Amino acid sequence: MLFFGFCTVQYISCPIHYISFFKKGIVAHLCCINQNKSSIKKRTIMNQLSKILAALLLKLLLFILLFGSDSLQGQKKSTSISISNKGKTTISVNNGFGNSFHVEYRGEIKLSDDDSDVVSISPGGYMEIKKSAFGNRRKIFIEPNSSGKLIKKYYVGSSERSFDSEGRKWMAEILLEVVRSTTLGSEQRVNRIYRKTGAYGVLKEIDYIGGDHVKAKYIKLLLQKDLKNADYISILNVIGDDIDSDHHKADILKNNTSKFLKTEASAAAYIEAASEIDSDHHMAEVLKKSIKDGRITDNQMNSLFMIARNIDSDHHKSSVLLTVLKSRSLNSSNLKLLISSAKDIDSDHHRAEVLRAALDTEGVAPSSFHALLSSLDGMSSDYHISTVLSKLLREDLDPSSFSHALKQTGQISSDSHKTSILKSAVKKELSNENIEILIDVLDHMGSDNHKADVYKQLARNSYSDMQLSKILLSIKDISSDYHKADALLAFSRIVKEKGGTVGDSYNSVCRSISSDSHFRRALNAIR
Repeated sequence: MLFFGFCTVQYISCPIHYISFFKKGIVAHLCCINQNKSSIKKRTIMNQLSKILAALLLKLLLFILLFGSDSLQGQKKSTSISISNKGKTTISVNNGFGNSFHVEYRGEIKLSDDDSDVVSISPGGYMEIKKSAFGNRRKIFIEPNSSGKLIKKYYVGSSERSFDSEGRKWMAEILLEVVRSTTLGSEQRVNRIYRKTGAYGVLKEIDYIGGDHVKAKYIKLLLQKDLKNADYISILNVIGDDIDSDHHKADILKNNTSKFLKTEASAAAYIEAASEIDSDHHMAEVLKKSIKDGRITDNQMNSLFMIARNIDSDHHKSSVLLTVLKSRSLNSSNLKLLISSAKDIDSDHHRAEVLRAALDTEGVAPSSFHALLSSLDGMSSDYHISTVLSKLLREDLDPSSFSHALKQTGQISSDSHKTSILKSAVKKELSNENIEILIDVLDHMGSDNHKADVYKQLARNSYSDMQLSKILLSIKDISSDYHKADALLAFSRIVKEKGGTVGDSYNSVCRSISSDSHFRRALNAIR
């Protein structure tokens, strides 16, 4: 017979052999019939069969144990803390799988240097530790008497036991678990560890601590010390790697920017720690705080924009970029990078808001204008595209940027919005390339009324004969005789003055008018 915990493999040497598997009161039998004239060879086979089945059962047992271990690890650890207005603090920690402890105390608690005992409690204070594990309940209650001496009591279940013989040992075991799971004695412990082993020792201790709340408390206490630059980098690495809670990460980073951003190396570590935050809200808050602090260098702004691109929320992403634009001046490279980052914003409203704010930056380079215009790609709102283009056209654009702006205007679906922008655009001096693009945009407009409005605005500028002829000939594309004649009339004065090839172009367009009245109206205007 072989035993494996709750499993039994039984082999009986008799004419009928039974291999039995017992689990939770269930018996499964494998029956093999052995003939009365069995040979030694057959017995050997049966023995081998028993060994094989025993091995299979052992594997099954190991699988169950491993599965049970995973279930245990899957148990979530939870901590609840409450502080009453009378100074009582209650901490409950559930480590999962029936293992939990409860701490209640009032007053100032001082621990021994090895964290194995309570050495003093302030007058009127007390401390109670209760632990329950797999149905076993134990408790320690400590309070000072009138002379300050501590009275320590130890209970197992509801029975009081000797503290010195049993309770002291359990106190040493449970107290280390308590201080590493709660903030009890945290200030005293950080001070003691820092005196002995510096920031390294405190960070090493944090590695043993369970719970982001407690880890954050220890880091905050450590940041009150006179630290070296290298210590800040180590702390930032711990924040990024060991604290899971976005709230606690962001809280430490936001409230210590002046310390973390002292050097370029620590600022780089700060940005790296911020990149580990998953919450868009918390990441945006951290980035905005670091931007407002003003210690991020131009080189580090590149990394900051890369992190901002990981923010999914359009609201939070735009808030970071707007904070950059309002809080600091940017070199041309970083401005171009910011504008390119705006292209990742899906919301037309938020993207347009960032692009308009970028245009308020002084000394925008032509390359930045091109980046801004490219950032309009993918926007569907004619209104928001128009607000950006209208503001852009107030800038002193080079011919290349101006041509790019005209092309983007052509992507607007609404003839009304398109006309508003073109009427503003044609007030500027136009190059030959600009005129070619403008005519193409007009050709794709559906409304003859809006086309005529743009031509009327064009007629107020001065052009070379070649340019003027090209503009006049493009009027042929207006379908409505009324609007075609209206557009020609706007150029009649300058055509009358110039004559020649310009006059020929005008006459050519007049001949395309079907209506006699509109034909005569246009033709008579130049006689």
